[in-house]
Amino acid sequence: MVTDTTSAGWTAPGYSDVRRAVRVGTDLHIEFMNGDVVSVPSTRFGVEGDFEVRFDADDSPAVQLVADSGVRELSWGQIRTATDPVFAQEMRRQDAEESRRIGRRLRALREDRGLSQREVAGLVGMPAPQLSKIESGTYDMRVSTVQTLLRAMGASFADISGPDALDFSQKSLRRVAEKAGVSADLVDRLLSHTPRHLVRRIFSTALGWDLGSTEPATPGAGGLGLNIAFKASKSTGDPASSPLIRLAVACSETVLSVAKPPDFVGMPEASEARRAAADPEGVVTLRSLLDWVWGRGVVVVPLHGRGAFCAAAWSLRDRPVVVLKDSRSSAVFWLFDLGHELGHIARGHVHGDGIVDVDQLGPDESIVDAQEREANTYALELLLGDHAALVESVRRESRGNYLRFKDAVATVAQQANVSPGLLGMVAAYELTEIGQAKDRWGSATNLAGPDGEGRGQVQTALIAQLDTRGMTEEDASLLSAAVLS
Repeated sequence: MVTDTTSAGWTAPGYSDVRRAVRVGTDLHIEFMNGDVVSVPSTRFGVEGDFEVRFDADDSPAVQLVADSGVRELSWGQIRTATDPVFAQEMRRQDAEESRRIGRRLRALREDRGLSQREVAGLVGMPAPQLSKIESGTYDMRVSTVQTLLRAMGASFADISGPDALDFSQKSLRRVAEKAGVSADLVDRLLSHTPRHLVRRIFSTALGWDLGSTEPATPGAGGLGLNIAFKASKSTGDPASSPLIRLAVACSETVLSVAKPPDFVGMPEASEARRAAADPEGVVTLRSLLDWVWGRGVVVVPLHGRGAFCAAAWSLRDRPVVVLKDSRSSAVFWLFDLGHELGHIARGHVHGDGIVDVDQLGPDESIVDAQEREANTYALELLLGDHAALVESVRRESRGNYLRFKDAVATVAQQANVSPGLLGMVAAYELTEIGQAKDRWGSATNLAGPDGEGRGQVQTALIAQLDTRGMTEEDASLLSAAVLS
């Protein structure tokens, strides 16, 4: 008999707490903390004949039935299931859902390993239709059966148990990624560098993906806590909705939690910065500029992932952070991007908010946005000094002939003690009357070769600042996949 229970009784305080347990005739008599009183024959629990009831709430929450055949321990759940039909029905529903959940997770493991149902069934000596029923959650599985299937797929219970286990395959993640504008290569990076039990947390935190259902929901970029200004002149679409913005902020926060740069001391005028950031030979290179800005407390984060934006600057924890994500590999482009974002910081465009440059950056004279023009001016003065005079010298040396363009750039760069690759890039943008664009850019690319690739140099500078001793497994996986790989 059950007194005073409701269909939602198990959610109420005291429903699962036993207050008193005694024997009444051949029945077990139980009182619960919420006032419920139940009586149930001992035979319902497999105890025949004479028995003794032992219960001490301070010692154990279980009720013991002591008989000649041995001791039977009963949990509150067993007692409630035997006496509360509504609760028993809910437990059956939850058991069925758990079977379906395990089936989905087994299917996801199989698909991620590129195995068919027939192949896995053959490995364990099971008919393929039986495996199909297991994966659909309509087959009553034994623990030994699940263990056998996991072993055949090179997995363990940790891959399918717990709240963070995935109910869907990596193929499903890639499909949603394409719809949301996240490149499949970034998803593959995140998956390959993340232990399976961390995938749900990292994708939720870093991309805003809801991985709680049988299919991942389309991610978004809301709730960042930043007022971001997007600078775009040529791009279409809505970069603000891209999960890559959320990823960039999440990686920035993670870097700040494990890097220990000095306090930010402000950005000087470009001419002063140029003198301070130059290498021993007096040239501002990507490596020398990175060393200088990190020393002034500016954090620089290289991010993977195609599309959405190429560079950004924002203020987090009262510290400026620059994110670089240029699709062009040459260091001179990364150098100009960094100079441009430093221009945003120096000119006061970033005050607890963010600036995101959507288009690939360059000294484009057609830019009409005032802040973009100010950032470009700062970058050019920082990196080249009087860049207008240098470009005019290249024009004179070239004499309007694209065949003389490369040598002209090299000559002027040597005289001015600046990077030939960077000057070539700037001149290729501005001297549109000399040859065709492909000719100028071909020469500029050759001149930029000795500067190397940009991403690796930015990564090296970041690694030197990381304190790996304080890094959690989740932080390490996220940075490894999205920043350092």
